[in-house]
Amino acid sequence: MLENLRKITVILLQVAFLSFIFYSCNLDYSNLQPASGRTNEILIVTNSDDDWKSEIGDTIKAFFGQPLQGMPQAESAYDMIHIQASDFTKIYQTHHNIFILDIQPGISKPIVETKKDLWAKPQRVVKFTVPDKKSFFEEFDKNKEALIELYNENERLRAGQAFASVEDEKISKQLLKQYGFSLAVPTTFYIAKTTNNFVWLRREADKYSQGIFIYFYPYTDTIAFNPKRIIGIRDSITKKYIPGPSTGSYMKTASIVPPVTKQINFNGNFAVEMRGLWELEGDFMGGPFINYTFLDSRHNRIVTLDGYVYYPNQDKRNLLLQVESILYSFKFPEQLSPEESKK
Repeated sequence: MLENLRKITVILLQVAFLSFIFYSCNLDYSNLQPASGRTNEILIVTNSDDDWKSEIGDTIKAFFGQPLQGMPQAESAYDMIHIQASDFTKIYQTHHNIFILDIQPGISKPIVETKKDLWAKPQRVVKFTVPDKKSFFEEFDKNKEALIELYNENERLRAGQAFASVEDEKISKQLLKQYGFSLAVPTTFYIAKTTNNFVWLRREADKYSQGIFIYFYPYTDTIAFNPKRIIGIRDSITKKYIPGPSTGSYMKTASIVPPVTKQINFNGNFAVEMRGLWELEGDFMGGPFINYTFLDSRHNRIVTLDGYVYYPNQDKRNLLLQVESILYSFKFPEQLSPEESKK
């Protein structure tokens, strides 16, 4: 556990450092326009098409286009569009995720820079200025995990801002009063079930479903963060509270492809993130889920936030991102801003 915590700290320090070192002079950020681009998309800018068609482009595409974990069908983490630096005009500078590679043989050492909300908002811009291809490969390999976390954060922020404009304040107030936490739930969701230690929120659209359920149980020791323990608790909760359409059917964690886990910083809390597949016992429905398990030290309890999607035979990445962004809006009362507390 301590070794894992050290690994998390290294990644977080990388993210913090990368966020700090990109600076610009005499820029006015007061009137930024909304960022453009499709969900989970990165604009790649290189000096020439030759760079993009070479091993450099293959390396970038392989990493940012890697299959997203915990999905029933292969879906890439990010889609990419490419342009040359000479075409990088203002119309492209508003894209919400930008990756710039500038190979300058005259410089003495590589420079990795990143900036939030440089030309639009919300936006994440990353720039690699390197003397040669070898330096790029070295710096990219060193920083890529921290960089994708910055892009992931920006995607969640963008989706969350969209949902904030349609927040169901009645539900938010009920969650705060009944359970002691805030969640920015869109008006398209409704409360399907509540108990003293469980709440289920659902969205039922014409062709797909999205769901969130949150549950609590007493904290005893660090076994609460063991993946097998998380799955066991999850399955006991879903069997009890998440029924399927057929008599006796219920949601459970699919075992044919084991869920993947990693330890993260979730809104300032040490947490285990789990991505996997769910299925129905006694029926034929299924899809992806994501959950976060962390300690609420205020009440000495474990909190698990779980989101899932059902959209048969269709891509589910963007729908799962929407659920993920709602989960990331979770806040304890003391974390609320004065404006949020007044709602």
